Amino acid sequence: MLERLRLLLPLPTDPVERGRPDGWTKVEAALETGLPGDFKAFTELYGSGKVDDFLYLFNPFAAGQDGNLVFEKDRVLAAYTQTRAKFPQRLPLPPFPEPGGVLPLGRTDNGDELYWVTAGDPGDWSVALLESRAASQETYRMPVTGFLAALAAGDLETQVLPDDVVHRSTHQFIPLG
Repeated sequence: MLERLRLLLPLPTDPVERGRPDGWTKVEAALETGLPGDFKAFTELYGSGKVDDFLYLFNPFAAGQDGNLVFEKDRVLAAYTQTRAKFPQRLPLPPFPEPGGVLPLGRTDNGDELYWVTAGDPGDWSVALLESRAASQETYRMPVTGFLAALAAGDLETQVLPDDVVHRSTHQFIPLG
């Protein structure tokens, strides 16, 4: 999936906050879970930034708290838990660390949120997209790099993301840091 993504979403010229392979042990200890290998490889290649200046994946190596996966986890999960209590039929997935619970992965400029569905081995985790205004979820049985590749290819079937993002002729990753 990462190879396909690299063809569809070119690497930034000057990536920032890419982390290092030896930094993941501390991150995973802080999160109390392993993370998918494709996400680690993506982070090490692309670093911090936005896809199409719209979608941001949390990066555990981000310098500040905003957008840092380790710092965002508890804040985002607290908000998810409150929303789920109000709309349990629309948000059937439990919050992490419950089995199969959602773990924050990123957000969009519209306030929509991306999560991993932590069922099974981290390499098997799916991606869930939560529409903030409607409190509804879409689940994609693919890793995060597969999700991004489907978005970049224009193949992602979604009611959450805007058409002008999904159906762009080209996509770009814009470093932030």
